[in-house]
Amino acid sequence: SAGGEKLSLTGTLEFDAGEFLKARTSGYGGNSEPREPLTVDHIWFGHAISTLNLLSKPNDFFAVRSSFEFRQYSTMLPLTPGARRDPYFGTTYWNAFFIREGQGIFSLFKGESTTAELAFGYMPYKYNPDVQNLGEFMFRSGTYPLFLINEFERPFARLLGLRAGASKVGCVYTADMDILGFFGHDIRPFNDLSLAAVGGITFLKAVSLGAGVDLANVVPVNSTITSLEESGNMYTFDTVISSIRYDSLNQIYDTARTWDTGYYTYRGTKLMARASLDIRGLLPFFGIRPGDGSFVSDLLGVAGGKIYGEYAIIGLENYPASAVNKRGYTDITERSPWMLGCTVPFWKILDVCAFEIERFPSYFPDNYGRIAINCYPLPVKPIGDVYDSTVYKPRWNWSLYLKKQVTGHFGMVLKVGRDHQRWEFHPAQYNYYDFEAAMVKPDQWGWQAATVFSF
Repeated sequence: SAGGEKLSLTGTLEFDAGEFLKARTSGYGGNSEPREPLTVDHIWFGHAISTLNLLSKPNDFFAVRSSFEFRQYSTMLPLTPGARRDPYFGTTYWNAFFIREGQGIFSLFKGESTTAELAFGYMPYKYNPDVQNLGEFMFRSGTYPLFLINEFERPFARLLGLRAGASKVGCVYTADMDILGFFGHDIRPFNDLSLAAVGGITFLKAVSLGAGVDLANVVPVNSTITSLEESGNMYTFDTVISSIRYDSLNQIYDTARTWDTGYYTYRGTKLMARASLDIRGLLPFFGIRPGDGSFVSDLLGVAGGKIYGEYAIIGLENYPASAVNKRGYTDITERSPWMLGCTVPFWKILDVCAFEIERFPSYFPDNYGRIAINCYPLPVKPIGDVYDSTVYKPRWNWSLYLKKQVTGHFGMVLKVGRDHQRWEFHPAQYNYYDFEAAMVKPDQWGWQAATVFSF
């Protein structure tokens, strides 16, 4: 505290290590000229991560939150015959610095049961409090084509923009609502404005429901980039019948149609619904209070006995096929991922033991290479004319997440499974990037563990 201004400082020091027990690699680096993927195994990686968090509250109505991260990467890349990369990058080591949060928060109203606030800046945003790894689809996805992204121990998105939020606490319920306007900042198209609304309600601390809508890239900075007007991004469609010819029996025997052209776009409407059931919230109806020392209370622990799920539609509108995109975006079910999860009762041995499964429905790979390389909202080029449907439709991901806070300043985390993790490359080696998820087949999976010191 200085001059009446409250300032707090917190941070973490995290050491993690992981292994792709079995995974795929493009073998040639990047996706501009894809080749037959190759299978690799026992590829190690790790990080040392230091974060510093600052919270300044000059008064009761305004706060500033900042977070900085310094990360050291140590990654072994596959160097098998036929998948050879530059030997220098067989084992890579580099440092990176990130701004992880920077936002100002105005408290507009603070009552006994109702609050309202306005935040602006760069903010971590999580709308599904139950998710440990999979899910959180709305803001961790690309619309056309569908791709999903996740990050170990950070199951949320980072948005750059404005948030207006309100919450209400009643006798038997808690409700909250957020309105967001944010700009694209990490994957093309950059700086386009998206508008979203997310809300949720919880009854008796047991049943929780939520929903959201995201108008992705609804206000483009440059519409010719958001819907790139080039032949490679073009499709044709018939609009009206321009002429009809009849035979002598007055039967139609020939028609002529007028064809028009359109362009695939990054714009799209995303919808999300979620629900959860927390058994601990029902215990008081049976005369049991969480933490009262009873067998059931100790069995469930602080996070056991919860069942939750999320469903999303990532892009409501269909688009026809073209010479480049031979399948098109014609099936909305291929853009509708869903996940289910549960926290397993584990007495007091673990704080969290969560198992999650996810259905990635897209026929196309979980890959944003064409967006990054060619700026097209199109899937990567298939090998030949079709993708290997046994790999890409549908894909089932799974995750087992274990967490234990050993002391007030030391904790451990373990994740095992198959998710959307991608290979890590030194930023200077852009041509080596592989934009597809590393684990795609049923027998491909890995693990990652971390120790976390906090102050």
